[in-house]
Amino acid sequence: MFERVSKMSENGELTTRVKRLARDLGAKIVGVAKADSFKEAPEGYRPQDILKDAKSVVVLAIPLLKGAVRNAPSREYLLNYSLLNQELNTIAIRVARFLESEGYEAVAIPASSPYNTKENRGDLSHRHAAVLAGIGCLGRNNLLITKDYGPRVRLTSIVTNAPLTGDPPLSENFCKECDLCVKSCPVNALETGLTDKKKCVSHMKKVGKKLDTSELICGVCVRVCAIGK
Repeated sequence: MFERVSKMSENGELTTRVKRLARDLGAKIVGVAKADSFKEAPEGYRPQDILKDAKSVVVLAIPLLKGAVRNAPSREYLLNYSLLNQELNTIAIRVARFLESEGYEAVAIPASSPYNTKENRGDLSHRHAAVLAGIGCLGRNNLLITKDYGPRVRLTSIVTNAPLTGDPPLSENFCKECDLCVKSCPVNALETGLTDKKKCVSHMKKVGKKLDTSELICGVCVRVCAIGK
């Protein structure tokens, strides 16, 4: 019994150190999900598919700059989006290295690509990981909704075999069916309650072309959300 309590104390101490490091490096929100809580994720997209003995997933979030979001879609929004992804990737690598220095293994999952372009799916769903880590809930736009920033955040995750202390998912749903995102979608991709990925991706490609970039970009449903403004 004493050994079990001691182990829990060690895990809690390591979790505190990981979160403190991530925040010191620039992450605004940090949460931890237990790897075995991803049972509903599709086969091939679970933490154990990335690291066989995965025990925890650390999720990091950084808010987008308000000025960049205000005019989305725009080149400024795209550049801010990309820069924050780079910042998150740097933080994730450093947190992963810290975990390895403590004797564990860790894999930092990029904030955006690489991903399955045929299904428009990442190696691990950061937004679902964030829900399991207690960072937010899924909104009507099927994006992560945080209490303080709404959907205006970028996310990344670190899969590790460190037995970190998990955070409980939130019991509160911040999305109150205001339908702003549904009504504002330029191609009506949110009408069924699920995102019509074909419509969404096709539109983002067109917007990207107008902005003279090969990147997929829109951000309207992110901009109009009333939560966290």
